Amino acid sequence: MELVLEMKRWHLIILFTLSILATAQAQNPPTLQIVSEDSNLPAELRYGSLKVRPVRLRPGTNIPVTIDDPDFFVFQHYVDFLGRVPDAPGLAHWTREITMCSDPANRRPGETVESCVDRKRENTSAAFFLSAEFQNTGYFVYRLYKGTLGRMPRYDEFIPEMRQVARGIVVDNRLSPDVINSNRMNYAMQFVNRADFKAIYDGLSNEQFVDRLFSTTGITPTSDERTALIDGLNSGAETRGSVVFKVIDGSQFLPNGQMAFQTRYGKAFYDKEFNAAFVLMEYFGYLRRDPDQAGYDHWLGKLNRYGNFVDAQMVRAFIVSPEYRLRF
Repeated sequence: MELVLEMKRWHLIILFTLSILATAQAQNPPTLQIVSEDSNLPAELRYGSLKVRPVRLRPGTNIPVTIDDPDFFVFQHYVDFLGRVPDAPGLAHWTREITMCSDPANRRPGETVESCVDRKRENTSAAFFLSAEFQNTGYFVYRLYKGTLGRMPRYDEFIPEMRQVARGIVVDNRLSPDVINSNRMNYAMQFVNRADFKAIYDGLSNEQFVDRLFSTTGITPTSDERTALIDGLNSGAETRGSVVFKVIDGSQFLPNGQMAFQTRYGKAFYDKEFNAAFVLMEYFGYLRRDPDQAGYDHWLGKLNRYGNFVDAQMVRAFIVSPEYRLRF
């Protein structure tokens, strides 16, 4: 028999086909079709114990859609890195960044169309991690875990919590500063009531609480900075949630799309963890899994050594990897 799972969403119809051994006499094997509206497909699709590999067709045609198609490549990055389907202007912009290679005027001297596309795909892919949207959602979730619990989030923790922070932040195809700032603060306030957070911090005095946070982030406050947070907790001007927010971030997202850090130590922690989060998100975004330690250490070492994702060849390595491409 043949299993077909059809997903109708936006501009794509996605088919998942699994051929199961049929008898030689079977001329018309039966077909089972399942319809889904969810764009956030699981990392693996299975029919019983058998893994289903996707085959995608454009609506009303037999033309396959592959990860090499610029529009689907961009579409999938919105799903994998931002947890949402793209807005039309964003999809058009990033797709055009790749398709512009067909015009010689947009290529570097001596650059072929193929090498231009390869370069543009790499830069487009990295742009999703570097975007203001991800920095205020996924990277914020990462820093809250690392700065309070002293560990990176796991994949199964990160994805739903990133989507929680990202909920409703795009209004009329633009990022809403009010929603972003509110979502992040609300998430921090909820985080301090988690059992794993409370197990570490509930028995501490306000002074011990502040010291433990800074010890966990690895950032040393000035005497005045430390005293201000402790005094704020003692007077009731601060809550433990608001102090956590200041220590691991302390920024406001502005209407011009910039992040304005209001605490020196929050910016220091942001900078300190940037490369580590970049590498972790390669595994979460492209491979949809937790990293293996050896692989994570390898890429973090290269990124730290070369200083940027291009010279480290990190992003390109993930988007051309068999593990990533076999998802599609």
